[in-house]
Amino acid sequence: NGRIAAIGREYELRKKAKKSVLVYDCEGSFVIPGFVDAHMHVLSYASFRNQIDLRNVSSIEELKELVVKRTKKLGPKKWIIGRGWDQEKFAEKRMPNRWDLDEAAPDNPVFLVRVCGHIAVVNSYALRLAKLTDNTPDPPGGVLGREDGRLNGLLYEEAIDIVRKLIGRPSFDEAVDLIASALDEAASYGLVELHAMSVDAYEYELLKYMDEKGLLKLRIKAYLEPPLAYGMRKYYHGCMLEVCGVKLFLDGSFGARTAYLRKPYSDSPDTRGILLIKSEDIIALIREADRRGLDVAVHAIGDGAIEELLKAVEKNGLANIRLEHASLTPPDIIEKIFKLKIPVSVQPHFILSDWWIVERLGSERSRWVYAFKSLLSRGITIGASSDAPVEPLNPWLGAYAAADRGLRENLQLWNCSAGEALSINEAMQIYVSGWKLARKSRKSGIAGLSINENMRADLIVIENKLPSSCNDLKNAKVKITLVDGRIVHIQKRK
Repeated sequence: NGRIAAIGREYELRKKAKKSVLVYDCEGSFVIPGFVDAHMHVLSYASFRNQIDLRNVSSIEELKELVVKRTKKLGPKKWIIGRGWDQEKFAEKRMPNRWDLDEAAPDNPVFLVRVCGHIAVVNSYALRLAKLTDNTPDPPGGVLGREDGRLNGLLYEEAIDIVRKLIGRPSFDEAVDLIASALDEAASYGLVELHAMSVDAYEYELLKYMDEKGLLKLRIKAYLEPPLAYGMRKYYHGCMLEVCGVKLFLDGSFGARTAYLRKPYSDSPDTRGILLIKSEDIIALIREADRRGLDVAVHAIGDGAIEELLKAVEKNGLANIRLEHASLTPPDIIEKIFKLKIPVSVQPHFILSDWWIVERLGSERSRWVYAFKSLLSRGITIGASSDAPVEPLNPWLGAYAAADRGLRENLQLWNCSAGEALSINEAMQIYVSGWKLARKSRKSGIAGLSINENMRADLIVIENKLPSSCNDLKNAKVKITLVDGRIVHIQKRK
């Protein structure tokens, strides 16, 4: 039945077991419950593996070199797609623009997404294909970047989709192979369950097909885009795939300065960010989801956006909510989240990627950025995640970030919020507890890092010892991963 039948000494278990039972000698390694990634993007991550990885680029000139290299590989007129750039890392200390990309690829459309996913930059070729001109107005919920009245190629929030929809998706068979490969990678890290966010119709059909054909080796909880979720009459629940809810966006990101704050950004006093949905619309969407038996995963990063959501939840008695990111949570917001019993999905690796956060928010507010210890101490359910492809899929790197909190990287955030660093065990536990965020699956029997009889047999065997230091977390390797008692990953012998 996919659950642990018995726990005990080897000789006792051998007497109970049938002769046909396979025996694996883990050679003294530790066994703990499998990890859950409570917020990621399956098809986006699978596709990202074939795009230009810009996460470690340190200048616009280096970015242009990578674009030139890809144009030579693909030839003219082909889309050049990449993701992961961060202007805060650039020597030029500015965002790339259309003219930079025009120099690198005058004969190809170029589409490069910032690491946060809330800004993209395109070249003039792409603007022409999208029929965007200097006279084009900003779309609802988005902004077209301009310099001296001219489009500069930067697209913010909903404006990104104007160009993205022009880019072809991988073929069905190619996408199936890409997803299968991504799931193999996830299993190698000890992940047993993924919460797939913002699933559109194409990705849904892919995942449903793979589930029906027995090609999903990990459990996937899907949170659909609103048009798909509210247009369905029946929600799929198969062997490894279950539609659990709908995903909504209230604001953007700190990196794009579109996360909605109570007070202006410290390094840009003329803006508080963008609130993407009005309060009355939030309420209507959540109520409709509840009527359909769906949870609502609400993206809210800034304290202003979180406050708007909490007001709506409290005033209208809404209960089918899970909060995504909750990146800035001062004490009054933490208290309200606890009172309303809202589980939270967090992304520990943001601590390292957002190394500039103190400059952006100021030291006083940054005390409450990624406040995982305070959330846990107050009794709030949190589940850790990667938000891949935004951050690395490897949960051990996220656990390292949660426990180290930038100490070894000499980040300013450590100086003003060292008390939010998690213990080694806590950093692992928040990757185990992610299953609690999906209401329909809150009966797995998994609690903490312990293994118990009748618990779902989602297990990982760790190479060598149980991590006891930040360095151990960063370098942890998984020997075996099991889902419902089935081996989905086994480490190749060296």
